[in-house]
Amino acid sequence: MGVVELFNQIADNNFGFFQQVHVVADVMTAEPQTVSLDDTFEATATLMRRGKFHHAPVLDPDSNTIVGIISDRDLLRHQPRSLGTAAEGDDDAKVLQLNASRLMNREPVWCTRECSLTDAMTKMLEHHVDSVLVSADGKTPEGILTPRDFISTLLLYHRVCTRDFDLRRLRLVDLDVQNGIPLDEIFTRGAQTVRDVMTKDVTCLEESDKLSQAIELMQDQEIRHVPIVDGDGKLKGMLSDREVLKFLPTPDQLPETAGLSFRERLFSTDDATAARQSLQTVMVREPNSVTPETLLTDAMKQLCEDTISGLPVVDPKSNKLVGIVTTSDVLRVFRVVMSIGSR
Repeated sequence: MGVVELFNQIADNNFGFFQQVHVVADVMTAEPQTVSLDDTFEATATLMRRGKFHHAPVLDPDSNTIVGIISDRDLLRHQPRSLGTAAEGDDDAKVLQLNASRLMNREPVWCTRECSLTDAMTKMLEHHVDSVLVSADGKTPEGILTPRDFISTLLLYHRVCTRDFDLRRLRLVDLDVQNGIPLDEIFTRGAQTVRDVMTKDVTCLEESDKLSQAIELMQDQEIRHVPIVDGDGKLKGMLSDREVLKFLPTPDQLPETAGLSFRERLFSTDDATAARQSLQTVMVREPNSVTPETLLTDAMKQLCEDTISGLPVVDPKSNKLVGIVTTSDVLRVFRVVMSIGSR
């Protein structure tokens, strides 16, 4: 296909963007930033902050093979709470010198470059992870796949391929495979606003509830975000697993990962005082939010630009919570579209 023909197809919304996107190699981040097994907490945290990324494969410096993965959540869990304050102790400075081998997850989820996008998204959703390492054998790093890669792909589609697209709602009967509706149209007509993809049944807590309740809720329901509302259901704040990790005291001992359920390794603590703290002291006040009629593209931009993974959805008139939209919700939409296309 010549360049002129290619751009004419794009201008006419006739490129078939999603037909060109098949496997992990099409959307993954190639040559991701890596961390050495011997890198310290301080060096790893600095690298992630400067590079603005949240996950990194951990490599054995001798064999240059993958031995694990480390995330910003792992660092947050062990961040010295008293460093730089009058309460700083010897143990706080020692944490900065911990090796990545002490902090990483030794059992990363991985797939090959040729893995279908549907299968890769299923791995993320079923394992409750934000990253999948890409490797031919689970040892040699070739790339990394995160929800942000999928969101960036969807935003690229909207930025380049949509021109005055007909925004009629997609009916269920339209999904009949015999109709041959292009994937681009299925996505655009079926996922226009936040209302189309958000999770409506959201379990909330109130400011007076305890941190222990939030941790238990996140573990039981396998979620990462808990909106905080008042007695009338109006949004007061937002609590994510990252806020919990920032608040919990640094553990004295690193727990073994084997056999632990969702977030137990990160949330594990023996500090009863911290667990009794009210959510008022932990939550993010006046969090960014969207409405049900917010364009999905605007919500995705906000998720990327603010480097967050969830936005509360509120009624614009009453400020009452009506749902939440997360990176997982976007992944599910992408997976549905790709599943239809595979049929």
